[in-house]
Amino acid sequence: MARYCGIVSLLLLSVVLISVPVQAAGHPLVDMKNRNVTLDLPVQRVITAGYCFSPCAMAALGVEDRIIATGGAISAITNETIATFLIPDTKSLPDLGRGYKINLEAAAALKPDLIILEMDGAGQGDSLVEYGKLIEKLDLFQADFPTVVLTNPACSNPPDITSIYKEISLLGKIFEKQERAQEIIDFLSQEVSIVSERTEGIPDDQKPRALFMCLAGGADFGKGALAMVMPDGDCATLYPHVSNVKNAYEGESRALMSAEQLLAIDPDLIILVRSPAGYEVKKLYDEEYYTGIKDMKAIRDHKVFSTGQFELHRNHAGLEFPIELLIEAKATYPERFQDISVDEMLSNHYRTVYGLDSDQIEDLKVMMGVDWMGKTGF
Repeated sequence: MARYCGIVSLLLLSVVLISVPVQAAGHPLVDMKNRNVTLDLPVQRVITAGYCFSPCAMAALGVEDRIIATGGAISAITNETIATFLIPDTKSLPDLGRGYKINLEAAAALKPDLIILEMDGAGQGDSLVEYGKLIEKLDLFQADFPTVVLTNPACSNPPDITSIYKEISLLGKIFEKQERAQEIIDFLSQEVSIVSERTEGIPDDQKPRALFMCLAGGADFGKGALAMVMPDGDCATLYPHVSNVKNAYEGESRALMSAEQLLAIDPDLIILVRSPAGYEVKKLYDEEYYTGIKDMKAIRDHKVFSTGQFELHRNHAGLEFPIELLIEAKATYPERFQDISVDEMLSNHYRTVYGLDSDQIEDLKVMMGVDWMGKTGF
């Protein structure tokens, strides 16, 4: 009888052990700051810090339900980001502070399995120092929860577009979604190739001059100026080596400009980017603020385009950059993209990357301020 009971006990124990999920302890990983990190897989409770790239990439990987708190996923400017659209619960999760200003005590209290910290586009100079200090503090919590550091393209000089692919690949390893991660990388790379292959080798003297411009009329930050212009390598112009768009502004830093200064540059086309004063093309034609620059060649010729909120949300997300490049390239070289509908490509992008349906796609286009493309056949 005792032997029988012992056998039964062993069988019951075997059933229990089989039914308990196996956790792979001590999984080694090297993050994008060349830090050695050890993870216990599967990772279930995640805090994303920095901005919105990680939540969006996690949504694309199908693991967004593992996020327990975010840092920087909600925009103080719009209160909406691609992350909040894709993951509505983000708005009700703890917001621990954006960039390197994450609240570590609040983060520790949530008992995460992992913090994913993306160093954002300001990850150079003083910001780089602050991120270094933050990482040192996070390392003190390694026994309780590890931190994986991602570095986005603007953390290198010049910005490196392949950093995004490395970020996605690393997240694929963390969440054991390597196959899906590679699918996303391949898809984004194909979109980028459409731009680079069609604009490669254009002689410099045959490139139209494009001005990347934030409207400033009536905005407090404008201080009486009409617009802020952006140099190559800035948030809105990270990849001129890919788009081969020639910047009409030759300065090295952003600059607020008056009507006289803008008229002096007189670009062939204007690409409006997200600004508190608006990003809609009609503003240049309808608002009194801009009466003094209506003689600019680009405005006269109706060569004014907009990337909507991509400039803001690309920094808050990261997966829409190929569409931004397509807008810039088609606006500059329309004859090379006659067969390309950027609006249709954006629909396919949202469908393929995030799995959105037709209604969701149209809603997101409106939120991003790029529904103008469908209306104009762009």
